[in-house]
Amino acid sequence: MPDARRHEVLILGAGMSGLCMAVQLKRAGVDDFVILEKQSGLGGTWWDNRYPGAHVDVPAPAYSFSFASNPKWTRRFASASEIQGYLKDIVERFGLAPHIRLGERITEARFDEGSGRWQVRTEAGETLDARFFVCSTGPLSQPRWPDVPGLESFAGAKLHSARWDESVPLEGRRVGVIGTGSTASQLVAPIARRAASLAVFQRTANWVMPRLDRRYGRVDRWLARLPPYAGLVRWLWVQALEWGRRGFEEGTLARRAMLATAARHLQRQVPDPELRRRLTPPYPLGCKRIIYSNDFYPALRRPNVELVTEAIERITPRGVVAADGREHALDVLVCATGFDTVHLLSSTSVTGQGGRTLREAWSQGPQAYRGVTVAGFPNLFLLLGPNTGTGHTSTLLYLEPQVKHVLACLQAVRRGRHRWMSVRPEVMQAYNEGLQRRLAGSVWTHCRSWYRMEPSGRIVAIFPGFTREYVRSLQRLEPADYEWA
Repeated sequence: MPDARRHEVLILGAGMSGLCMAVQLKRAGVDDFVILEKQSGLGGTWWDNRYPGAHVDVPAPAYSFSFASNPKWTRRFASASEIQGYLKDIVERFGLAPHIRLGERITEARFDEGSGRWQVRTEAGETLDARFFVCSTGPLSQPRWPDVPGLESFAGAKLHSARWDESVPLEGRRVGVIGTGSTASQLVAPIARRAASLAVFQRTANWVMPRLDRRYGRVDRWLARLPPYAGLVRWLWVQALEWGRRGFEEGTLARRAMLATAARHLQRQVPDPELRRRLTPPYPLGCKRIIYSNDFYPALRRPNVELVTEAIERITPRGVVAADGREHALDVLVCATGFDTVHLLSSTSVTGQGGRTLREAWSQGPQAYRGVTVAGFPNLFLLLGPNTGTGHTSTLLYLEPQVKHVLACLQAVRRGRHRWMSVRPEVMQAYNEGLQRRLAGSVWTHCRSWYRMEPSGRIVAIFPGFTREYVRSLQRLEPADYEWA
């Protein structure tokens, strides 16, 4: 019998990126792999984010894998539960279930220089051995709680949007939401319809665009079963999203169109000039992720909803005290404060060559070569790693080329009878210095966001160019960029 603790490839995370990697391994004839997932269900961020109103913020046809279209979408902007269903179909369609181990949290991963393999230890005390280690946790896996004095003292129910507890009742209760970003814009309206009162604490207003949503009928779903039609629809949406990327650059037609659309949307949905003033962003469009919503602004106009723009001074057992001294009494506190995108893999100790940890290597911020490989960590591959985020399109457009690139690396090691490969430090350094030079003059430098490190301002999440540029950079594996053993 094969050793269940020894594998060719170990994949960390059973979200979209981990499942995509698994499918391509299967297609390439590599069947000796295991996926370890810390949660009790698959889906990654779509398992974690099950708050009311959770949905994807790009059209669903562009949020489907190119190799697995989904004719079951019921809406253009799919809900979290629909995406969960899609991922379950992927697991069944490609026979991935035997490779997935749920509820397995990795505590330590160490590269053994003698064997050239990764030794991975789980929370249960088991040690697994793998030739290749693929981390597919992505930047949206570690919830970030607000850094506010007194948070732990709150006596009511305390929820994070990425760790939602459905057993907490909201009906008839006084609820507070900290944050007005993409997640908050989705959950505010459903909560407002259920709560007796809702206080929304806003640090900075966001750019909001109308969401061009619609329900898919029988004809849509029938047509989606035809590969040429499904492929064309996906391609058209990808082109539309890529056009929107031009809106991040001054003087473009796309920017003028997007600014006009956002202004009309705010004017039409918020007639009160004072409320409209408080909801007007003080930074350029594109600096933070743009919100697409048709019900966020109307929810803020409900009689039981209050928008609080004074800074939060502290949290008490009874509620939230704002800078004006007023205490907002709450029964439930919801933190829609996003994720820690700086301290990636912070819950796992990853040790590479010479005993150096990934935490030490990333002491000045996470960085990688093309977002995939890290110097000093042989046969370690990241999916949706540093500086591979997008502010305009589907992450799958970056993920699929990454997976193909990782597969090319694995095959190069195997074909060349090497033990391992590792990107050269000078190559990784030059690549990241080039990225930061381009990002220094970009729209993303004009505000605080999860794209940046503070206080340095280093942008660690966003890729500065267009999708096609990033895809092209991954299509060719340059052996000279790597050390081989």
